[in-house]
Amino acid sequence: MVGEIKPATTIRPEMIELRRRMLGCSQKELAARISVSQGTLSKIEQGLKPVTDEQLNSLSQALSCPIDFFMLPERLYGGPVSVNPMYRKKASVGMKVLDKLLAEVNVRIAHVRKLLQFVDFEPEYELPYYDPEDYPVEEIAQNVRRAWHLPRGPIKNIVDALERAGIIIIDCDMEDSGLSGLSYNLPTLPPLIFINKNQPMDRYRFTLAHELGHLVMHKAPSHTMEDEANAFAAEFLMPAIDIGNQLRNINIEKAAYLKPFWRTSMAFILYRAKTLNAITAGQSDWIWRQMAIKRYKIDEPVKLEVNGEKPTLLNEMIEYVREELSYDQNELASVFSLHLPEVRQLYGLNGQSHLRLVN
Repeated sequence: MVGEIKPATTIRPEMIELRRRMLGCSQKELAARISVSQGTLSKIEQGLKPVTDEQLNSLSQALSCPIDFFMLPERLYGGPVSVNPMYRKKASVGMKVLDKLLAEVNVRIAHVRKLLQFVDFEPEYELPYYDPEDYPVEEIAQNVRRAWHLPRGPIKNIVDALERAGIIIIDCDMEDSGLSGLSYNLPTLPPLIFINKNQPMDRYRFTLAHELGHLVMHKAPSHTMEDEANAFAAEFLMPAIDIGNQLRNINIEKAAYLKPFWRTSMAFILYRAKTLNAITAGQSDWIWRQMAIKRYKIDEPVKLEVNGEKPTLLNEMIEYVREELSYDQNELASVFSLHLPEVRQLYGLNGQSHLRLVN
């Protein structure tokens, strides 16, 4: 059953297009599925032609979602502040792939907003903001570590640190897009980081630190923002005062030894050594040639274990709704305006959080 037919006047045409993009379906393909011309579907999506009840039923079936999905009142968002550099660097990736990812991001943002109608949380720490035009990037990273009372040396669990500051981390499948992560700081919502769950743990941690840099430093796009986020991640994960002496006379073997201690990639450790002038440009070039010969640039020999470093806050919000408010899984799916199998696919239902949830 597809659910009760709602008055067509309550349908938001842009939600039809959003769902279509989320499923990676072209306008021509969807038009064929619901037995209308592409021109008719285009006019429906643009709000130029009313959708009939019969067409609504067909759209619901073809797009595998309840009719309620097309009535979601959510504002739709484009890419994050780093969207321009992201699209430029990923020019080889089809726009259809990126549009599909951003459509899913919009749906997940709507779900977070829904959950916040039921629960609230109190972060232990605030997320500060620093303008990189006023402060050196390295100092900004140091200040964030101080504000969050992080000890010197490696950050053993960066997920825990970010969630304590109220950042919601959402695992996604971004493999086809080639992206590592996206971050949003939207009005009335906690900071959000969408991260590719399929990347190695060292890359996963770097992505979180990189996106944290965007959240802390960037309210508008700039040509230098990606380099600034990289520099922030380097100092946040490997403070110069702590790692500097360890990078002297660095080589591949030493980088492999330091990797599990700092929980960063060998490549990032070597990058850090060069930026801190622990090695010369010539030494760096020679080491990278050796990395290429050994194929370590593609597949590093030392793998990091997860060690419990996975997001829990979003799952804890969902569990609160289920356990404390007695919503069963079907009711939760109804709240999300999706069918239950898709909700199960998108979200795990277990987890613990260090943030206190309140009514």
